[in-house]
Amino acid sequence: MDNALINAHSILRWAVLLFGLYAITKSARGVMRKQDYTPQHNMAATLFIASVHLQVLIGLLLYVSRDLAANFSNMSETMGDSLLRFWTVEHSVGMILGAVLIQIGRTKSKKATEPIKKHKIALIFFSIGMLIILAMIPWPFREIIGHGRNWFPF
Repeated sequence: MDNALINAHSILRWAVLLFGLYAITKSARGVMRKQDYTPQHNMAATLFIASVHLQVLIGLLLYVSRDLAANFSNMSETMGDSLLRFWTVEHSVGMILGAVLIQIGRTKSKKATEPIKKHKIALIFFSIGMLIILAMIPWPFREIIGHGRNWFPF
């Protein structure tokens, strides 16, 4: 089951990135063109937040199933090992922070009454959340320090 979760988590990152890019682009165009907030804008944001939530859920299942939380028992050793630190602290905290910012942006943009304000809020929070997520993904080029994963799990 662990391998299936890792593969699902690895594949789903592409959905998060694509839906995130779509939602950010829709928000940016909404700001630049002073567009109304349409059902298409709402759908873009919904797809983005849904994919992020699913990704976080699978990530938390992996975190528990791999017993990474046990690394908290000896934090000096964990923080001294770049690989343990990345998986135990940096990746997890960074991804959750990115997801929280995206959720805050979604909630605030839904509550805003003016269309331009909806777009601006979504653009700001989605972009910052996406940048954090991009920084915390174990891209193949991170292999130098032992953190990288393949582009695709197959």
